[in-house]
Formats: sequence, C-alpha cells, structure tokens
Amino acid sequence: MAPEYTLNRQDELLIAVALFDYSREWAEAEPSNAERAWFLCRVVCECHGLTPSEAILELS
Repeated sequence: MAPEYTLNRQDELLIAVALFDYSREWAEAEPSNAERAWFLCRVVCECHGLTPSEAILELS
C-alpha cells in the first residue's frame, strides 16, 4: 500500500500544468483524452482561483 501524501498547492499546480501539456500534445492523436485533460486542468486551476496560464506563471 502506498504511503499517505497530502498534495499542496504547488503539487496541484504542477499536475494542472502537466494536464495542460498533455492536452496540447495529444489533441490530434487522442482527442477525447486530451479534452478530458484540459477539463481537469481547468478544474484544478479554478480550485486555486487561477487560469491555466496563471498556474504556469506561478510555477515559473
């Protein structure tokens, strides 16, 4: 069993940015997965009051 781990803000924004990248890279090859990744990216960002672009900037 994996140890428990609580995600912090930076972890969640990193996940959002990874989802954003996935959605762009796989838009043509896997459109349904890419669309779902984009949706999840927006959900995570909205939880922190950010847009995906703002999440990228915050991590920079």
